[in-house]
This record gives sequence, C-alpha cells and structure tokens, in this order.
Amino acid sequence: MAEDTLLRDILKYLDDKKAEHIEIYKIAEKSSLADFLVIATANSNTHANSLADFILHELKGKKVEPQALDGYRVSKWICIDFGYILLNIMCEDERNYYNLEAIWGGCSKIDASQFIEAPQK
Repeated sequence: MAEDTLLRDILKYLDDKKAEHIEIYKIAEKSSLADFLVIATANSNTHANSLADFILHELKGKKVEPQALDGYRVSKWICIDFGYILLNIMCEDERNYYNLEAIWGGCSKIDASQFIEAPQK
C-alpha cells in the first residue's frame, strides 16, 4: 500500500472513531524509526482499544499488518508500528505526561486536515 494512502486511511479511521488532537510529524529527517509519527488522543482506555481494534481490522482487510504492537489491551498508550508510520494512541494524561510533541517538535508538522475529508453538507 502506498505511503500516503496508508497515512490517509489511518487518519480517516481515527477521525471516524472520534480520536482527538490528531498530529502528524515527518520524523524521517531526524530518525530511522519511521517516516511519519502520528499521535492521537483517546478519551478513555476503552476508546483507545476500540480505535486500535478498528484500525487493525480495517487495515487487515486491505492486507496491511503491523510490524509491532505495544500496549494493546493493557495500557492507556497503544503504539502500532506500520513500518514507515508509527501510530501512537494515547489517553490524555499519558499524552500530557510523555509529551511526544516536545521530543519530535523539531520535525516538520503536517496538517492532518489535508488527509481527512470534510463532511458533506
């Protein structure tokens, strides 16, 4: 699956399931971990798991499997590694505490709205 298509799908799924404060950083210029880091806030542990469930289910249907998965079902911070996209689904307290934006803030930030279609009226 093309990089921009996978990124667009992940962001659409996060938006569809009401993830909040979605941010994207292009980290390839500073790290070999991934090309993009996506951070999204879930409003509860249950919401975080349902976001991960939905994304994993939808992408499995498109034959996309994560390379690694951490925190799933046991944490308020779920990290899903899709190779060139590293997705972090975090509850608000964890997001504020770990402050990934401060770590990756020197990287180019990408406007998530360009990947999410506006609702039709």
